[in-house]
Amino acid sequence: MYNIYSRGVSEALYHGIQVIQNTGVEVNTRNGKALEFPMPVCTEYTHSWERVLFYPQRDANPYFHFMESLWMLAGRNDVEWISQFNGRINNYSDDGITFHGAYGYRWRKHFGVDQLNIAKNRLVEYPNDRRVVIGMWDPYVDLTSTNTGVDYPCNTQVFFWARKGYLNMSVVNRSNDMIWGAYGANAVHMSFLLEYMALMTGNKIGMYYQISNNLHVYTDVLEKLNLYSLQPDYEPYLLLAEDGLSYNSPPLIDNAHNFDSELYKWFDDYTIEGLTNTYLTNTATPMMKSWEAWKKKELLTALKFASRINDRAWRRACIEWLERRLK
Repeated sequence: MYNIYSRGVSEALYHGIQVIQNTGVEVNTRNGKALEFPMPVCTEYTHSWERVLFYPQRDANPYFHFMESLWMLAGRNDVEWISQFNGRINNYSDDGITFHGAYGYRWRKHFGVDQLNIAKNRLVEYPNDRRVVIGMWDPYVDLTSTNTGVDYPCNTQVFFWARKGYLNMSVVNRSNDMIWGAYGANAVHMSFLLEYMALMTGNKIGMYYQISNNLHVYTDVLEKLNLYSLQPDYEPYLLLAEDGLSYNSPPLIDNAHNFDSELYKWFDDYTIEGLTNTYLTNTATPMMKSWEAWKKKELLTALKFASRINDRAWRRACIEWLERRLK
């Protein structure tokens, strides 16, 4: 197994691209030529909350990455809501209405139980527990004899364990696209899951291990985005801090007792006021208002709302993303 050690996602992306160019094996896939690691890869994050990509070449859509994470924590699988941030995601729905392999739905509803609630209870009731496993792969509907479906879970299991007041997480992935998945969307929504579970159980955020059985990158994507010449750019989190130290984003959860219910209320009406979990009203709401203005082509209004996003990392990412479109 190959190990990639990093603070956050930006460092992981840079090192991953450097290594796969030297050690990757070229293969032909149904989606074109790709470079893949000849062995499984474990990416270790020490500061998983440094989840926001700032590379202009990558041009990651911060609105989509952020909103998809909340959509998952709410246990949803509907195409309509999340596709407003990324129209191409519709291509991964078999019926255009729901996603067959939506992670959040698998966490909270698909198996007939809310796995996250059970996991939270175990982590609180049984110190040093080693049985906290969240399943996303369902052999009854995923391990089929046909190859026609377009949406099967790439991330298959999540393991949680608490030690010395820190909650650690390992995510197992069967097939991981380095650019769009592992060091793109996956690093965001899985790090949000770790933060959610840590704060819900009274722990600090520990290590995040992403175990990719097949980590690969499509060569045309490397060329199109000019990622062959990617330069290190994981200092923004240091520069964001006024004291010169690493920037720590405001906590996702203020009140563990009602976060889930307030998250559902936020989805019903994102302008709702009086929520005790201020991350929703101070970061998610202005981001949503900024996105709606952008969709209406009101770019100055979109920038105005983006400047009000409380989490400075997402604020910077949204402003830079919008400014690239102004140019």
